[in-house]
Amino acid sequence: MGPGILTRYSKQVLGGLLAAFAIIAAVLLYFRLRSPVCGVSPYEYINAWGEERIVVTTEQPVYDPQTETVQVTIRNDAESGWVIPGNYRLKEWVLETEIDGVWYSMRTLEKYIDWDFPAEDKTPNSRPSGIVKCGEEQRFLCHLEEAYELPLAAGTYRIVFPNMEKEREAYSGSSYLTAFAAEFEVK
Repeated sequence: MGPGILTRYSKQVLGGLLAAFAIIAAVLLYFRLRSPVCGVSPYEYINAWGEERIVVTTEQPVYDPQTETVQVTIRNDAESGWVIPGNYRLKEWVLETEIDGVWYSMRTLEKYIDWDFPAEDKTPNSRPSGIVKCGEEQRFLCHLEEAYELPLAAGTYRIVFPNMEKEREAYSGSSYLTAFAAEFEVK
């Protein structure tokens, strides 16, 4: 019997394993060290309903870089119409940052990011719908720690709800989609 395959080809096998580990390490290092800022924001028109009486705000104007959750409130003081999630990804939101006057989307850790509701808004057998009727407000929780790498760098940020629908009258079928956003600072 001659030498075994591992003995005969040990240099090639060891070299192949080292090359595979080097490639895996390079890919992991690339994803770890790349910028958290992605591309230019696709949302040109924010809060474009022409309705100043629908206000979108964050709970605080300034947040700590390690903040895990930002609460966004939509207040609908319009004379008519509802604000509702508008498409098949009803609970989607995006974090963006402003750099030199241009908004950029942040790189996510998850493919689809959903908002949640505060615990006190939930009841045992139901949850809020995300619909904001005239004269009402709805609070949404955006969990940064689930979708984005923390800590955030100091700067101006906004949370964008990309597809919200403004119904001119409840169930009238007359509506239009827009993105809306609430800005805040990280210091």
